[in-house]
Amino acid sequence: GYEEFFKEIHTVVMGRTTYEQVRGFDCPWPYANKRTVILTTKKLTDLPDDQTTLYSGNVRDLVGDLRKTATTGDVWLVGGRVVTQAFLDAGLVDEIELYVMPALLNKGIRMFSPSEDTPNVLCNLRLKECKAFPHGVVKLVYNRADVS
Repeated sequence: GYEEFFKEIHTVVMGRTTYEQVRGFDCPWPYANKRTVILTTKKLTDLPDDQTTLYSGNVRDLVGDLRKTATTGDVWLVGGRVVTQAFLDAGLVDEIELYVMPALLNKGIRMFSPSEDTPNVLCNLRLKECKAFPHGVVKLVYNRADVS
């Protein structure tokens, strides 16, 4: 479950909008004891802990820095279609975990937000895992087909 997944995470990366949404929840900071990087060009104050930092540069440079400093663990992109799209466009996503909810929406926010620089096919995917949960929720985990 979630606990096992979370143990494998070394660094959490999110955009400012997701960060502000999480901070608005009536609960303690859920990413305590994890390095957390907030992608933003705005100055934020009152960060939840000393492991939370702000970053406004290129995502390729960020991933290069994370690879140099983290010896184990994964990087988790938490929410945010703009952040996710930046990592997808840079070819930096090797696994996508999706949860399909048993509801059809008439309106909503796109899952991804392609830019003019986004190729028609970002990458081909290979199904790694498919698991059905009670009440019809389905977990799908895909790896990039070109990554073993």
